[in-house]
Amino acid sequence: MSAAPDRGTPRKLRLFFAMWPVDRYRAALAESASAAVARVAGRAVPPGNLHVTLAFLGSVPVQTFVHLVTVGGQGSWPAVRLDFTRIEYWARPRVLVAMPTEVPAAGQEIVERLWQGVAPLGFARETRPWRPHLTLVRGVQQLPPADLDMKPVQAAADEPAWRLALVDSAAHPEGPRYKVLADWPLT
Repeated sequence: MSAAPDRGTPRKLRLFFAMWPVDRYRAALAESASAAVARVAGRAVPPGNLHVTLAFLGSVPVQTFVHLVTVGGQGSWPAVRLDFTRIEYWARPRVLVAMPTEVPAAGQEIVERLWQGVAPLGFARETRPWRPHLTLVRGVQQLPPADLDMKPVQAAADEPAWRLALVDSAAHPEGPRYKVLADWPLT
């Protein structure tokens, strides 16, 4: 016999704002990183999960969702260019990540505006500086080869490469699954 669900506990979502690549750019990023990913023992991040986190919000009551959509929909967001050219291994979380050549000012502006927008909702700002990256492999089992690299990927001139997205993260045994709940253009 199973217990009835607790109707008094509000449902929560695990949310974050991210730069979400458009399909064509996502495919190009995955292809560019594929040789490096193949040389590392661990769980490769599915191409559909590739993103750059801007502001991680954590566990959020469902009723806060509409307020977060309002934050994302306020004004226009600048276009961001990220040239991922190098690969790093981060030992503490045991992940392989693609790193851009530099932190773009437009991306930093978006991060600042998002945190300013969510602060009145009670969200505490991340204390570490923003480090844009693409997680490629989780649960890396041994130190990867030092010569891993990634060919730079150029976005199409007629199409923005990224959109601002509010994303839900659901935990699964094989790794997180992400679902874009709302998104806005970067222009």
